[in-house]
Amino acid sequence: MNKKYMPLFFAALLFGCAVGPDFEKPEYGQMPKSFDAENAPLFKAVEDGGDIEKWWEVFDDPLLNSLIERALEHNFDLNIARISVEQAGYQLGISQSGLFPVLDAKGGFAERGNMSGSSRGYTSAELGVGWEIDVFGGVRWGIESVEADYKAAEANKNAVRIKVASDVASAYFLYRFYCEDLSITRKNLETQEKTLKVIKERLENRLIAKLDYVRSEAQLRSTLSQIPSIEAQKESARYALELLLGLNSGALKEELKYVSGLPEFEKFVSVQVPAKLLERRPDIIEAEYKLHSAVAKIGEAEADFYPKFSITGNISYSAPAKANLFDSQYGSWSVGPTVSWNLFSAGKTYYNVKLQESLAKEAGVFWEKVVATAVKEVQEAMVSSVKQREKTEILKDVVKSNIDAYELSFKLFKAGELEFLDLLDVQRTMLAAEQSLLESRRQSLDNIILLYKSLGGGWQNNAENKD
Repeated sequence: MNKKYMPLFFAALLFGCAVGPDFEKPEYGQMPKSFDAENAPLFKAVEDGGDIEKWWEVFDDPLLNSLIERALEHNFDLNIARISVEQAGYQLGISQSGLFPVLDAKGGFAERGNMSGSSRGYTSAELGVGWEIDVFGGVRWGIESVEADYKAAEANKNAVRIKVASDVASAYFLYRFYCEDLSITRKNLETQEKTLKVIKERLENRLIAKLDYVRSEAQLRSTLSQIPSIEAQKESARYALELLLGLNSGALKEELKYVSGLPEFEKFVSVQVPAKLLERRPDIIEAEYKLHSAVAKIGEAEADFYPKFSITGNISYSAPAKANLFDSQYGSWSVGPTVSWNLFSAGKTYYNVKLQESLAKEAGVFWEKVVATAVKEVQEAMVSSVKQREKTEILKDVVKSNIDAYELSFKLFKAGELEFLDLLDVQRTMLAAEQSLLESRRQSLDNIILLYKSLGGGWQNNAENKD
């Protein structure tokens, strides 16, 4: 090739067009503008993600805030996710190196001889350079795919962060639930002991049959038997909380020693939650980047249909051992373009392209599924939050009525105007009602946590998010 055309030749290579489809951000389709919960006066407005980045602060509990912050630093799963991001970054660096020249150097010494017995030593040195000109975009598509994988790993880390925060809050409130359950059970135990004392006095005065005393004692022991089980569940909740914080079992025992029962929580998130908040959910972001990566791999595969152009060159020296190795008479050099083209591979390239197209279709359907699941989770969480709250309010009235019924029944029993079996039934119902109310309050808190989680709360969707 004439030297005057060489610059034009290389310019054509350098500015060649990449083959393959460009990624287009998927559309969210028929998503509602907002998620409305009927009859939810306790919800407060949220216009963007600002109020849900640290949603746990709405509970106004310094200990909960501390536990979550520590978990976000030391949780095992989150640290594994951070390492995965590091690995994805290293893989991106490996991929990006394909855009740059490769420089190799080697040297050696060899003894050369013939069959007559004479020999002579030679030293050699060589410096070689090679640079693939990415005319059809195979390298660039590969980099784009790996970069999307890196961003998907970042999104997955944020998804783990959200899960860790919600799991810590749930475990913490579960621990407090068992604390209050113990308190309720012991309080009812005191009530039953008081009843047993009255029955014992009446038995001694021959006012009642011994059967009533035996029944009262059996009821007391039945209630007493619940305490070891509740205490074991309480300890189990603490163990789970310690694991979430990356701590050894027992590490939080003193810190949680004076924790009381469940809070009376009256705050909720928005009655009209903007659907755009779903776009901040890390699982949706991750699915989108995985789709982006799959589309880029199509272009990487299609580039194999076309020739690959490279510029190679080397400088080499080979001289007798006692001579000056770098004397020009022992040196040589070469430089020039090369081209390689896979003209036949029995359909391997074709089927690889089809495979990548199919994988991209799968990634697209998966993204749609993730979005649909996100919409479902938000709607379910909002409805559950509202309806559970309604149930809790009803159960409060039930508990009050049962307490009133017990107090009246106990007075009637002491006056001899009520059978013991009726009083026993009232006691059982009162304990069951108090425990049902407590479980409903715990479920209300879990539903609120789930709602914040389903909205992607718990991470900062901005450039300052370095975690």
